[in-house]
Amino acid sequence: MTGRLTQHPLWRSLDGSTRRLLADWTCPVRWHGRAQLKQLAADDLVIGYAATGHVLTINAAQVLGAATAQVPPPDAAGHGWRIPAAMLQPLLEGQDACRQHLERPCHTPSRAVKPVSAEGSSPSFSTSLTLGWLLAVAVPLVAVLWLGQRTDALAQWLFFLAALASGLCVWVLGLAPPFVGALMALVLMVVGSHVPTSLAFAGFASGSFFLLLGMLGISAAVQRSGLVERLLVLGLRYLPHTPRTLQAGLALVGGLMSMFIPSTSGRLQLIAPMVNTVASPGNKAALAFAALSGCTLFSTAFLLGNAGNFIVLGILPAHWQEHINWTTWFKGAGVYVLVLGSLLGITLFGQGRAGAPSAPQVAPLRAPSRALSANEMITGLALGCLTLGLAFGNVHRIETAWLALFVFLLLIASGVLSLDNLRRDIHWPILIYLVCTVGFARGFTYTGIDAWIGSHLGALAVLIQTAQVQFLLLLMVVVLLLRLMLPAVVCVTTLCVVFVPLADAYNLNPWVVGFVALTASEVWFFPHQSTDYLLFRESTQLADCERAHLLRANARIQCCRILALAASIPYWQYLGYVR
Repeated sequence: MTGRLTQHPLWRSLDGSTRRLLADWTCPVRWHGRAQLKQLAADDLVIGYAATGHVLTINAAQVLGAATAQVPPPDAAGHGWRIPAAMLQPLLEGQDACRQHLERPCHTPSRAVKPVSAEGSSPSFSTSLTLGWLLAVAVPLVAVLWLGQRTDALAQWLFFLAALASGLCVWVLGLAPPFVGALMALVLMVVGSHVPTSLAFAGFASGSFFLLLGMLGISAAVQRSGLVERLLVLGLRYLPHTPRTLQAGLALVGGLMSMFIPSTSGRLQLIAPMVNTVASPGNKAALAFAALSGCTLFSTAFLLGNAGNFIVLGILPAHWQEHINWTTWFKGAGVYVLVLGSLLGITLFGQGRAGAPSAPQVAPLRAPSRALSANEMITGLALGCLTLGLAFGNVHRIETAWLALFVFLLLIASGVLSLDNLRRDIHWPILIYLVCTVGFARGFTYTGIDAWIGSHLGALAVLIQTAQVQFLLLLMVVVLLLRLMLPAVVCVTTLCVVFVPLADAYNLNPWVVGFVALTASEVWFFPHQSTDYLLFRESTQLADCERAHLLRANARIQCCRILALAASIPYWQYLGYVR
């Protein structure tokens, strides 16, 4: 099915960067009749192929504002892909070829469809894409031909590095979603380096995998039930409708959601309607900045706040994972939260002072008209149980992963989450990517590459041993530079797989290395570095002048984030994490 997705006219009409952004969110679906297809397309865009060979593009009118509504053909059995409208809409700016396709009839014979190419976009199988895949395949192939049947330690090391290099080609060149490159590298590692399968796929048995699965499920229930929207409206409704208080309220709400919703884009999609409701059109930059900052700045400070946190947790050595829970993670990030929260408060106070150009004109909020539903009550009870479980973890001694998984199963059993919700709302690619990163870390140690690299690091090894503060500052700079070119998840994975085992060997707390790499990778100054910002910008429908103001304010607060991270180093020295 994936191969046919690349041949669909709508998909071919998108430029390469847009296709890569949408790939992780595109969900394969099948339908057996017209009614089922209409149900699938009730809220989102469905593209695909009918059993008769027709190309289908359904619900474009409702989702994307096409000129005419599109009706499924009578014989609509087939297969295709569902693209969430919230993800697709912000990415279609300037995609004229895509818009033209959406305004055509919903079904045309497959044999009559010709590839649509937008000006400045490249076809799915472009020269660069072909060369990229040839490079990704050639790296392990050369290693096999060169090493032959050798089974010594050096051959294992070289093939392991070749497998990682192949995955990096997929990541850096954008040939496929990150989890595809990670899974390919993991399979090559098992085949060529003879790493035990049980070790390579140990991520499926790790607590971080089940913790992320449980939290993604709980997050899906929270967003689907409407509980958060109700609490947001009720909370903001009783605040004084002044710029300062509403900015503080939005920032605080974003930070609180970071405690239990491990998706930055999910938090922003929940809070964006509040910004649109409270602020008047054309004058919402200050409120948008507060909401954006609250939802993004503290995602790494809480264990459950970001999917990348679970990747770092999975890469940590097994004897360290036993000591990491929600409380210990927040303890290590305490100074970061305190310093950054103070700087954010100062920034918001300056933006919200009376008479400031960015001061928003606020509008009143109405109380929710509908009664509290059963799903909302069950979800609220589940969140309460999870909160109590986290708060009294030292008493019951149950790991956070099993608490989250238990609450997740209760939500399924109660009917709050359906099978369709599990397929649609849980980000399965990030779960697969997590499993792969755990396998990389275990394979790195099993083959002895970490010890060999540690003995040949030279001046860098001296830094890790005797000047750990300088090493952490250097790591911050390296991450900031890499983020100009690489996605955050790829940057964090690559650096942590290499340096976390070395940190453990040289008596530097590996969690500190992971936290520095993770937090520095979240720093962004340019729009292309943050897909979350692009989605939030379009969800709030900011004007050009408001976007410019938001980017300037973001640049200042990102510098504050770097300062807060650097200020945490003396605190870690006090705790004994850093020498």
